[in-house]
Amino acid sequence: MNKSNSPAVLNRRNLLAAGAGLGFSGLALAKTDHADPPAARFQGKTPLSPAPASAALEVLDQPPLAALVFKKAAFGPRPGDVEAFNALDPDEDVALSMWVDAQLNPSGADPEIDARLQALLDSVVTEDNNAYDTISKTAEQLWVDHARSEDYSLRNRPVWQMERLTVLRAAYSQWQLREVLYDFWFNHFNVFGREFPSSGMIPAYDQVIRENIFGNFGDMLKSNARTASMLYYLDNYANTWPKPNENYAREVLELHTLGAVENYYGAIEPGSVGVNSKAQRAGYTEIDVFEFAKALTGWGVSDTTDGSPDTGAFMFRPGRHYNSWNTAPMTVMDVVLTQTNGEADVTDILDYLAGHFGTARFISWKLCTRLVSDNPDPDLVDEVAELFYSLRNDDNQLKEVYRYILESPQFRTWGEKVAQPVETLVRAWRASGVDLTFRLDHSASNSIWNRLYDTSHYPFGYSAPTGYPDERAFWQGSGPLIMSWRGVTYMLRRDDIVNQAQQTNDHFTLAADRSARNIVHWWSHRALGYYLPIEVEDLIVQFVTDILVVYNPNLGGDYETESIQTFIDTNSLTNVDGTAKNNAYQRIIRGVIGLILMAPDAMRR
Repeated sequence: MNKSNSPAVLNRRNLLAAGAGLGFSGLALAKTDHADPPAARFQGKTPLSPAPASAALEVLDQPPLAALVFKKAAFGPRPGDVEAFNALDPDEDVALSMWVDAQLNPSGADPEIDARLQALLDSVVTEDNNAYDTISKTAEQLWVDHARSEDYSLRNRPVWQMERLTVLRAAYSQWQLREVLYDFWFNHFNVFGREFPSSGMIPAYDQVIRENIFGNFGDMLKSNARTASMLYYLDNYANTWPKPNENYAREVLELHTLGAVENYYGAIEPGSVGVNSKAQRAGYTEIDVFEFAKALTGWGVSDTTDGSPDTGAFMFRPGRHYNSWNTAPMTVMDVVLTQTNGEADVTDILDYLAGHFGTARFISWKLCTRLVSDNPDPDLVDEVAELFYSLRNDDNQLKEVYRYILESPQFRTWGEKVAQPVETLVRAWRASGVDLTFRLDHSASNSIWNRLYDTSHYPFGYSAPTGYPDERAFWQGSGPLIMSWRGVTYMLRRDDIVNQAQQTNDHFTLAADRSARNIVHWWSHRALGYYLPIEVEDLIVQFVTDILVVYNPNLGGDYETESIQTFIDTNSLTNVDGTAKNNAYQRIIRGVIGLILMAPDAMRR
């Protein structure tokens, strides 16, 4: 197919618009006929109204299971991941179970992350030694050295380092499922990393979440409740009787356990709330929120208050705790307390909430929304909730819940979610072979981080207690997409961390094989773990051939199947194979990979 007479050069907008005709609803920039004048078209419309929640989704062809797994339970495949998954067993169901089992039982080591951090520690460059110098400090060291510091840079250094370490782990960790689940649980127990004391304490908060990811939800809930970051973030450090602060109590009920919809009964008498299938009070009321806030009085931080040492440790202050037991016992749903047990007044309630069937349903729905789709099958949610509830006292509760979801038929639902900006960047990172130990005080890292920051989606950066939204509609708009693309394209242009032309030549050792068709076909599988639909490959091949026509419009030959290097000048004394930074061949390869990584198929999960 000779493209020499093609008048148009395909750009990214054309590719995405073409994708609309191939069933890529919600992501493509579809062409629209503007038959009506603007005034008539928009008369009576409400500006900025959200997309309908029930918008129909196209039925999409699923990628192979291995690629789907790395898109939904990981941050995308690296070269060789799909082949390694398929080599586990000829039966893909068995292979999935083997992969899931390995991911649910990570060893203490994380070889590539450990090696990269150790190389920094062993470096003779001081900046390398200090790149991650706060992440292993104890909670007390972080409080004293950083959270309490009056120096802006010193105070924020822990969160700056943890932001980069979180992205580094997503890019290189062997334990990909753990990193996906970490993202889920941090958002579930969200704190804003750019305020006191979280900016200085994030490494300790990170550790509390990671220690409980594969354990028991009740243990995670109670451990989180004692962290300085959460106690300050939701103001419980100042919760004192007789003027209680209800912020944390409300969020434990609305966000951390029972949820704000199905199990919330509003401002009614608690006695009028019925029971659920487990003979528990079906939900909570405004009175329960206030009663729980009373129980939480006295829970705080050792921060010099009342003469306490300034260590940042959890501290229970009996003198600030509820003390009107004789006239008004405390009742939170089914928990009735007639006298104080001190700190245990709260832990008893947290244990009850963790074991409530409403909590099982809410957490199960959230996990299915994260790992399956925005509208998970109600039967799956019911099944997962029953399992979650039945294992409420089990040390491996969460591990078995994840396993059930990942091995369910519904997990293989495809294309109903889209990648968030961090996922988009890290997928491109993993797919394109970027070699970068992402860190603080480093030019390439800082430049890429600044572009990620521009997407408004980065670790620990969401100020509301809900955490980043996990619904498709929030991330498929032009703003997140365009800023994500900018981050990806900038990263791919950094020849100091990735050389796509060299990788292409390493695969196609004969220059004659480096044709537009071969390169597009090979890179689609390398980057995604499967081949793009032929219609999409054709569009990207056209993009390349149209560029070749511009470079050499009069040269005979087939612009699609002959070597790209036939049509462009790559020969020089210093760069005979086209792998230099700004060589035309390098730029074309970079454009191919960018279009593949930012095609609608690549943005799905």
